[in-house]
Amino acid sequence: FFFCEQTRRKRTSRADLSLGLIWVTPAQKAAHRFPPPASQSKKPGRDSMLDVVVALDWTPNTNHLGFFVAQEKGYYTDAGLNVTFVSPESDGYQTTPRKRVETGVATFGICPSESVISCHSVAEGKTGTELVAVAALLQAQTSAIVTLKTSGITSPKMLDGKNYASYQGRFEMDIIQQMVIMDGGKGEVKEVLPGQHGLGIFNTMLANPDMYDATWVFMPWEGVIARQKGVELNVFSLENVPYGYTPVLVCTPEAIKNDSEKLAKFLKATAQGYKDAVADGAGATEILIKQAKHVGIELTPEMVAESVKELSPSFLNAQGEWGKMELSRWAGFTKWLGAKGLIKTRDGAVLSAPDPAKLFSNDLLP
Repeated sequence: FFFCEQTRRKRTSRADLSLGLIWVTPAQKAAHRFPPPASQSKKPGRDSMLDVVVALDWTPNTNHLGFFVAQEKGYYTDAGLNVTFVSPESDGYQTTPRKRVETGVATFGICPSESVISCHSVAEGKTGTELVAVAALLQAQTSAIVTLKTSGITSPKMLDGKNYASYQGRFEMDIIQQMVIMDGGKGEVKEVLPGQHGLGIFNTMLANPDMYDATWVFMPWEGVIARQKGVELNVFSLENVPYGYTPVLVCTPEAIKNDSEKLAKFLKATAQGYKDAVADGAGATEILIKQAKHVGIELTPEMVAESVKELSPSFLNAQGEWGKMELSRWAGFTKWLGAKGLIKTRDGAVLSAPDPAKLFSNDLLP
C-alpha cells in the first residue's frame, strides 16, 4: 500500500522494512532528496530552468524506475526542467505526498487511486483539493494479500478471525473484508494498526507469526525479496476486485491550468524514461542502484534486476504508451466501491461516488 492516506505518524517505509533496514536520524534529511546529477546541474542556462518537485510514496524502488532513468539520462535537463524527488522519510513520514501537493510543496505526488477518489468524495471535496491523476505508473495490478505458506491460510475466507497487519490506507480494510466475503467468508478480519508494528512481511508475519497472519504487498518488490530469501508465501490476488490504477501521479487542477506546458514536458521526459527501462532492463537496474543509493538502504543488483524483469511488462500499455488511463477502469473501481457502500468518511458515514471522468486526465501525456 502507499503512504498517501495513512495516519501521519513517524514510521519507516515498505522498501526499508522489506530489506530489514531502519532509517537512522532526522539529520539525514538531505539524503532523502534526489536532485539532478551534479554533471547536469553544471550545464549552461541551468538558472533559468523550471523547478519540478515530485513527492514519492515510498523510498525509491522499481515502481519509480522511469523517473530515475529520465533523470540519469538528462531527459529532464534537456526539457529545461530541474527535477527533485523527495522521499517521505525526509520529514519522518509526517507529510503525505497528497498533502505536499495540496500545499504547493510538491508539483506532483505519487498516490494510490484511492487517494484521488477520496479527495473527490462529497464530504472531503469541500475542504480539500480535488487532485487529478495525470499518469498511471503501472498498467497492471501488481499487489496482493499474502500469508506465510507455513500458516496454512490458503484462501481469503480463511482470514476470518485472523490478524491483518494494516497500513491504515484508504478503503484498505473494506477491500480486505470484501475479498473474504466474496470467497465465502464473513469478512471478520481483525485489523492490527500500523502503530503496533512495522510495515512489510519481514516486520510483521516473519517477525511475529503468532501476532500477524496477513498483509498487503507489492509482488515485484517484497515478493521478489521474499523469494530470494527463501520465504514461501500464499498469494491472494485482487482478481475479483475491479481495482484501479496504482500508483498514479497526481497534481492540482490549478497546476494543470496554469503550468500545463511544464507538466507536459515532465511527463514526456518521464514516459521516455519508462520506455528506456523496458528496452534496457539491465541498464535501468544499474541506474536505479546508482541514483537511489543513500544512507540506510542497499539495493542489490540481483534483487533489483529480478524486480525490473518482473515489473517491466506493466509499465506500458498494449500500444507501447506509458501513463495512459482508461475511463472504464476508473469507473469500474468507483462503481464497485459505491455499490459496496465503501466510499465513506473516517467516521463511517457513506458518501456518494465521485464522477470518474473528473478523477483523471490523459491530456498532458505525449
